[in-house]
Amino acid sequence: MRKIILALAAIFMAVAVSATTKRVLFIGNSYTYTNNMPLIFQSLATSLGDTLIYDESDPGGYTLQQHTVYTNTITKIFSQPWDLVVIQEQSQMPAFPPSQVLTDTYPYAARLDSMVRANDSCTQTMFMMTWGHANGDPMNCGSYPAICTYDGMQQRLRESYMEMALNNNAIVAPVGMAFKIMMDSAYTPWLFISDSSHPLVPGSYLESCVLYGSIFHKPTLNAAYLSGLSATDAHLLQRIADKVVFDSMDLWQQHGHYPYAGFAHTTSGSTVSFTSASTVPSADSWSFGDMATDTAGNPSHIYTNNGTYTVSHTVSNNCFSETLTDTVHIGLTVIGVNTITGNIQGNIIAQGNGIIRLALTLSANDRLELTDMKGIVVRRYTAATLPAADNLVPGIYVYRLYNNDGKSINVGKVSVY
Repeated sequence: MRKIILALAAIFMAVAVSATTKRVLFIGNSYTYTNNMPLIFQSLATSLGDTLIYDESDPGGYTLQQHTVYTNTITKIFSQPWDLVVIQEQSQMPAFPPSQVLTDTYPYAARLDSMVRANDSCTQTMFMMTWGHANGDPMNCGSYPAICTYDGMQQRLRESYMEMALNNNAIVAPVGMAFKIMMDSAYTPWLFISDSSHPLVPGSYLESCVLYGSIFHKPTLNAAYLSGLSATDAHLLQRIADKVVFDSMDLWQQHGHYPYAGFAHTTSGSTVSFTSASTVPSADSWSFGDMATDTAGNPSHIYTNNGTYTVSHTVSNNCFSETLTDTVHIGLTVIGVNTITGNIQGNIIAQGNGIIRLALTLSANDRLELTDMKGIVVRRYTAATLPAADNLVPGIYVYRLYNNDGKSINVGKVSVY
């Protein structure tokens, strides 16, 4: 999966996941608590249908070494079984020379990870890769020129967090790499407060979006919760976070035991071949929507009847499982509808004999209209009246999707046979 940001919809191979609850402990400092980021993350998750139960231990300026002897951190680690513990080092420490990071950071990352596993062997440690200071680290630039600039500091942070994940069989939330896209786009003043280090609300929102994708394995694009930002700004941040997380899921989650159930499929006649993009599964389970199942990693399946089928793929190990679903269309002509505003997405499917299937999601005040070639509206659907299928006189129709203020937001043609 290597797509540019404008092709974002294409980077998710299977995106339907049931509502999920995650219990997460944050261990960090002001980079975690500024703007009450965990609450932003929780509100974002809620708006997307998921539940985040969290706690935090994040005194200002704390290092991992300090956390290893901080009573509050230790108490919270052992307070309950967590799904994930997200660990974030003081902002400068991982950017220092490798020899210094080896002695001043890595041993304490390992010690915290050991506490996490001692509490519950199924808890997954996640290291949150932080961002470089907008102007580098002038305080330490003289003794270590590599971090004199933002780019140099960000590179060292990336190297250190990736090595922490490797050393501790952990995974990474690539927040710093999402910040880098913004920095490369000259959005520096929009991200940071005057100290060129701590985030403004857009920075904390971007942080939350990356964490959501990394933990819930679902995109944030078009999430309803905007944290006070304009829809345009929030959607830009959502797109960047989703791109960074999902374009390189195999990199950020290459270690640990936290499974991701991505997959793609190709159709040839009535045969569908499925390709798993899952990470760290111990077992695969497929349900093809026609009562057939399989446990192969990359199965093929032959459908005996035309139709639309919901395929589910479950990956699991001794600690976690995750199920993603997607639809396949056999013997049908599909007219695709792109993901658009108003949370409308899906397909209008011409099945033959005048039958169309409406695999769409309409929000409460959206509507879909079908108009014949004479300009006459022949069907008008809302969320309350949208059927799974309808029967029309064969011919060409124009569909128009309207959002809640009556604005036409998508137009296309449907050929009904």
